[in-house]
Amino acid sequence: MPKARNPETVKTILALAVLVWLVLGSCLVLDRPLVRGDGLAHFMWLDSMARDWDLDLTNQAAKFAQVNTYQVFLNSKTGRYASVFPFGSALLWVPWYWLSTAADHLPLLHVNDAYFVQHQGVTLAFSFFPMLGTNLYALAAVVLAYLAARRLASHRAALVTALTLFWGTPLWYYATVEPFSSHVAGTLAVSLLLYLCVRWRVPSQPAPPGHPERSEGPHAWWLWLLAGLAAGLAALVRWQLALYALPLGAVLLWKRERRLLASFCVGFVALAWLVPYSWWRMFGSPWVIPAAEQNRSAFLVWPTHLGQVLFSSEKGLFVWAPLTALALLGLVVLYRKQRALSLGLAAMFVLQALINASVYDWWAGWGFGMRRMAEAYPVFVIGLAALLSSRLPAGWWRRLYHSALALAVTAATAYAGLLLFSHLNYINTVLDRPQGSTAASEICCQVRESSWHITWLVMKDHYGPWAWRKPGP
Repeated sequence: MPKARNPETVKTILALAVLVWLVLGSCLVLDRPLVRGDGLAHFMWLDSMARDWDLDLTNQAAKFAQVNTYQVFLNSKTGRYASVFPFGSALLWVPWYWLSTAADHLPLLHVNDAYFVQHQGVTLAFSFFPMLGTNLYALAAVVLAYLAARRLASHRAALVTALTLFWGTPLWYYATVEPFSSHVAGTLAVSLLLYLCVRWRVPSQPAPPGHPERSEGPHAWWLWLLAGLAAGLAALVRWQLALYALPLGAVLLWKRERRLLASFCVGFVALAWLVPYSWWRMFGSPWVIPAAEQNRSAFLVWPTHLGQVLFSSEKGLFVWAPLTALALLGLVVLYRKQRALSLGLAAMFVLQALINASVYDWWAGWGFGMRRMAEAYPVFVIGLAALLSSRLPAGWWRRLYHSALALAVTAATAYAGLLLFSHLNYINTVLDRPQGSTAASEICCQVRESSWHITWLVMKDHYGPWAWRKPGP
């Protein structure tokens, strides 16, 4: 007689199926296979690594000369072509580029060749398949965040938070509308890092009563070697993400886990050394701030913009993604059960907020919301899952608390969705403000001056499969 499946395993399988359908379905709605803006720099790195097998951008500067404006430039000090944008995300797209090369021979993908070459320097196939890769990497990040949260909360709480924070933060936008940004790749690396950390810290089965809590046993050093590689990959994708490694290293040091700390450091250095090496090649020194080298001005200063990063209506995190504020409250709840993990996650958030508040363009240029905090997605998922799973004494107070919390999560997610579609409408119809405006202005424009019919026309012309033939600049 076949052995019955574990109910927990069945719940996990069902939850993963829901994640696959809803995440990939929502990606399909907004997908845009077009390389533009900062994404061109990442794509030029991709072309260099996948086609030339090197980190020399000379060939790409010539190949993409007609579309390259600021993404790659000639450094007068070294005589080399340089970019302030890192190449880690391009490394993850290499298999998709090879697939594009093979698929480019298919007549089906040769639609509007002149249009795509004019806007991105290559035909549709070369942007289409990496876009699909970004969709799958976004799904992988959501799944990893769910699995991490599941070790600390119920199936339902982990599933709800993984989905609502995907839709309720800039991650959905950068998985689809701007698939050649580095944010999804960075989120994937951080999600893997935190999943491995939680797996080590929180056993899959609770310890018996009267026994101390145990972490994953004899193979823990392998987990931390992989965690180090994930942290190193995050640093390659976006240099500031290296700060996610600091709290974890501090936890291991505090717990005197020298063997695990050594494994973590080896994994991190195995990849992260490529960051200063690339700076040395491009700028002549491994100790530079690339953006300052290009602009010839100060880029990284004291974190004087912290208030704007968190609360500004222009791009502030809590204004554009209010679910994140609830998630941070969940870290307080998590502190009661997992003190070290809670403090580590809080430190990760604080370090990212401070580094983003230390750059002169704290709003991160054109984009949707506080995009430089998108990689904190798994931190928010774990925090919000802990908040939703918090246990209170039975009675009317617990029912009121959970009802209010469910209403807050629903309202915050609906608000974020409204803001996203308002933003897409606004940047395509308000001709004198193509970079967007404040959250309040964009929602007011959607509700008072525009209509959902116009929004649908914008979607048809720019986003989703109905616009893939000509997605618009």
